[in-house]
Amino acid sequence: MKKDFWLERWERKEIGFHQSEINPYLRQYWQELHLARDKNVFVPLCGKSSDLLWLRKQGHPVLGVELSAIAAQAFFEENSYTPHRFPGGKFDCYEAGGIRILCGDFFDLSKDDMAKVSAVYDRASLVALRSPA
Repeated sequence: MKKDFWLERWERKEIGFHQSEINPYLRQYWQELHLARDKNVFVPLCGKSSDLLWLRKQGHPVLGVELSAIAAQAFFEENSYTPHRFPGGKFDCYEAGGIRILCGDFFDLSKDDMAKVSAVYDRASLVALRSPA
């Protein structure tokens, strides 16, 4: 993953990959997991996705990880949340309304960061891992 490529995309607001609507496949298939409402869901490279809100409305605490602080801050601002911000070692944490976004490099996640995760929802993060040079 080319970090500078993605950070520059967010800085220049070149985020054509961002979807403002809930992913229709998420709505259609999520219930197939039969996941209890209080189980944590992890969303890698979450950006400012509305899918985070939808998952939270299903009763799940949501943990996202995002490289860009611009994206993390925009998510909370655009959804009228005032997050608590906790600067940390490898991640700055933004949290409000049962949604936590770890801002930093996905590859710096540890098993402790993921300890409470019961499910993963990924719309397209694998595309980002193969970003242009």
